[in-house]
Amino acid sequence: MKGLRTVVLLITLLVIGNTIKGQQFLQQGSKIYVSSVNKQEHAGTVKDEMIRQLEEWGYWKVVRSKKEADLVLDLNVQTHRGMTAWSWGGVTVRAAASIEDPSGETLWQSREYRANPNGTNGFNTAQATVRKIVGEMQKRFGRER
Repeated sequence: MKGLRTVVLLITLLVIGNTIKGQQFLQQGSKIYVSSVNKQEHAGTVKDEMIRQLEEWGYWKVVRSKKEADLVLDLNVQTHRGMTAWSWGGVTVRAAASIEDPSGETLWQSREYRANPNGTNGFNTAQATVRKIVGEMQKRFGRER
């Protein structure tokens, strides 16, 4: 019975330690670098929009070099051009983001979001998709600067 308590205590301490480590990196004011390896035509626009909205939010300081960063936001983007039953032509964007510490450990991951070009988003699917991801971040980490 004593051995079981020791194992439970060690597991609890490990979980708490990892949680604290992740919170240390995710603190307001940390430096974050936005990365996107997707080379599709519209993916660069989505990355630029993510940088713009993160800078506007101001929770983290966006840096231009991975070497200066405390965190790396990895943006996974898929785009599709064409007319569908849900869009009026243009580019459909599907994206998700994950935040990693310098060692590559994932600290947070968003849901995957999708935006079809239509009048409700001004046909700006990059902005609409990124707004959903940043909104999820704001709920998790806080809206205030």
